[in-house]
Amino acid sequence: MTSTSVPTCNRCNQMNRRDVTQRRLPRISTSGTGAFGFRSLPRRIRARLRSVFRSNHDQPQPRRPSYDANTGPRPLAHAFGGPEGAGLIGPGADGLLRAAFTEALTDVTSATQVVTTKADLDRLFAGAFDEPLIDSFAPRLHAAETLEDAIENIELEHCISTAIDTNDDSSTESPIYVWFATPGPDADVVHETLQGWHGTNLIAIMSGAWPYGPTHFIDTDGPRRLPDHNLNLLPRDQAIAKLRALGSQR
Repeated sequence: MTSTSVPTCNRCNQMNRRDVTQRRLPRISTSGTGAFGFRSLPRRIRARLRSVFRSNHDQPQPRRPSYDANTGPRPLAHAFGGPEGAGLIGPGADGLLRAAFTEALTDVTSATQVVTTKADLDRLFAGAFDEPLIDSFAPRLHAAETLEDAIENIELEHCISTAIDTNDDSSTESPIYVWFATPGPDADVVHETLQGWHGTNLIAIMSGAWPYGPTHFIDTDGPRRLPDHNLNLLPRDQAIAKLRALGSQR
């Protein structure tokens, strides 16, 4: 019997709140047949794994919907987020975040999982998204106590998703995970977490400017209209080189 240990949230050690006690994630052991042993896991995690494996092997799973010009507009999370993360700023940013969050959580046509923190819910919904409402959306909604806990949740979901992909021969795709976060000074840790996710089924939308990807300015009436032509932002040196090359030809 081989044993695989779910990694602890090593990236959380880099975060500014270093006085927060880091919790070890449970160990998951696998046998040669691909079955999981749950004896050493906490009850909540055992229930989560059993439900995942039961639904994965005993019931047909919804496939990830495809969105193109012929099927209508993409969901907001797909349009404004991405695997490398994207930020939202401006007076309408929270409104777009609420719209994307609500759409992702209530979309009955997909197996979308939503990850965020209770602090983000309190900020976006002014305390109206209370514990009973959080519980009513379980298990699709994962509302962590802190950003560190949300990162641990993302890494655990990645381990579960990887294990299912390894042990399942079906062509059913994994669910989409949409992560709403406010990284603040911990943007580098959040970005490393995104880079550690293998696959394209994690979409991250950040509240605030995002240094590792696009940042969308959302006005009070919605996002500003983008130019009709392709927009390639140029670094200073690249712009100067291009101008000098063109200038020498005149």
